[in-house]
Amino acid sequence: MTQDAVVRGSTWSRGAFSLIRKTRFEPALVAALICLAVPMLILSADDADSTAIGTRTVTGSVRDIACPLQNRKSTTTAYSKECIAMCAKSGSPMGILTEDGSVYVPVTESMPDTGQDALKPFIGEHVQATGKVFERNGGHAIAISEIHKLPSAAASK
Repeated sequence: MTQDAVVRGSTWSRGAFSLIRKTRFEPALVAALICLAVPMLILSADDADSTAIGTRTVTGSVRDIACPLQNRKSTTTAYSKECIAMCAKSGSPMGILTEDGSVYVPVTESMPDTGQDALKPFIGEHVQATGKVFERNGGHAIAISEIHKLPSAAASK
């Protein structure tokens, strides 16, 4: 190829770009492409297989997960703190039972999972936990980033 030779694109691309220049829609087209590309880039940054629904705050009582699933009378307000402590000591998995009956199991990104450790100081207490929430097939999990006990007045509501 000589120095004077110019490489040109296909007829289609020349026609498309000349149409854009002639119609004066170039700024609008660029803006539209950016508006479409930014959400696509944000969505592609998340793991495609992730079941995360975002960061949420969950309020409820720290419970063993067996009792609320097996006993309809066991709710966020009707429970025995001693029974929960005994179940936890025996190795029953813990979770946060919300007023609507959902149980959020604590998880971490580490393996083996150490999410249960975050709940141990709060057994039988009403708490507010914030973290990345995951949902799959009706199950709920939370990677707790912050947790604190609610005042006893909030527990009686």
